[in-house]
Parts: sequence; C-alpha cells; structure tokens
Amino acid sequence: MGKKKTEDFEKLQQELDGLRDLAIQLENQLKRAVADYHNLEKRVAEGRSELTKWGTSELLVKLLPVLDHLEQALSGASETDRESGWFKGVELAVKELNTVLQSEGLDQIAADGQFDPNLHEAVDTREGENDKILEVVRKGYTLNGKVLRPAGVVVGRKESRVESQESRQ
Repeated sequence: MGKKKTEDFEKLQQELDGLRDLAIQLENQLKRAVADYHNLEKRVAEGRSELTKWGTSELLVKLLPVLDHLEQALSGASETDRESGWFKGVELAVKELNTVLQSEGLDQIAADGQFDPNLHEAVDTREGENDKILEVVRKGYTLNGKVLRPAGVVVGRKESRVESQESRQ
C-alpha cells in the first residue's frame, strides 16, 4: 500500500502544481484586463473632454458671422449714434457675447504682424512689405487652441522685376 500512497501523492502534487500554474495564468490575465480597463477609461475620459471642447464649435461657427455684423454695425455708427442709448445697449451686448464666447474657449487670432498660413487666409495682396499683414478683412478665431476660422487678411507683396518689366511693355 505504500507504493499506492506514493503514486496518489505524486498525482495530487502534479494536480496541485497544475492548479498553481493555472492560478498564476489567471492572475496575469486579470492584471492585464484591469490595466486595459483603466487605459480604456482614460481614453474615454479624454475623448469626452475633447468632444466637450469641440461640441460647441458648430454653433460657434454659425454665430461668428452674427458677431461680425454686430461689430461692423458698431464701427460704422456716427458720433450721434454713439451717444444714444440703443448704441450703448448693443455695444454692451456685443461685449457680453464676446465674454461668453471667450469663456467657452474662443480666442481671436492676432493678425497684426507676419502672415502665417496656419492662422491666416490671404484674401488679397497689395504692394508692401513681403508677407506682412496690411489689413484684416475678417477676424479669425481659435477654439481651445485649434483654428476655428482663419483670419482673412490682405498681405503685402514686393513687386518682382519680371512683373514690373511685363507691365511696362
């Protein structure tokens, strides 16, 4: 009977070793699954954050022409109009609208220096200092650091000798 007990013991020992290996494999799989789940949670949170930042972009793009028209109306008002109550009310409403838009992440693109094709759209050129912005035709905006609408600008170009010779002929 001693031999039988030894065989049973060895068989149980092999079974126990197999179960230990299985437990280690399952523990490793569980660790990987938990790590994958945490990574997925992180990616989903980042995606939500990005969606929240850009979710309003479609509405803002539609509001920008309205803002342009209101600012154009204010700039074209006469001195008499500027003293009236309605003008001051509209001016206050435009300032408040700008404040709300800025709080949503909208910023105006600076257009007072060198032309940058990433931020500006050249709508025309005029003789002047090469690649210098001469005039802003339409304000540009970024939303949370990304260009929502490039600034429409007139860019300076030096007249080349070839062009000036052709124009003389």
